[in-house]
Amino acid sequence: MNRSTVTWTGKGAGASGVGSSSVEMLAAQIGRLLRHPAYRRGTIVSPLLLRYLPTDAGYAWNGEAALRARLKAAGLDAAKLDHLMRNVQDEVLRLRRPTDA
Repeated sequence: MNRSTVTWTGKGAGASGVGSSSVEMLAAQIGRLLRHPAYRRGTIVSPLLLRYLPTDAGYAWNGEAALRARLKAAGLDAAKLDHLMRNVQDEVLRLRRPTDA
């Protein structure tokens, strides 16, 4: 079985190999988490995710542009972006589950 590798050199590929589309997607997912009615900052498990979550939340939150700028300035590598994306998705799934009585 032959294995192939793919190298992306398109627009947004930085020195770390992380594209701006990954940051855009992460910012959108964080916005989705922040707007969830059951979201509470104190219940977030991941310390790395907490580092990048803004303190304000809810439907009135309009900080996507500021969040994207902050995430881009952080210079996150692909592994950290992947970790953050998985944690955001896990938190959203956790919020969708019924609470234990």
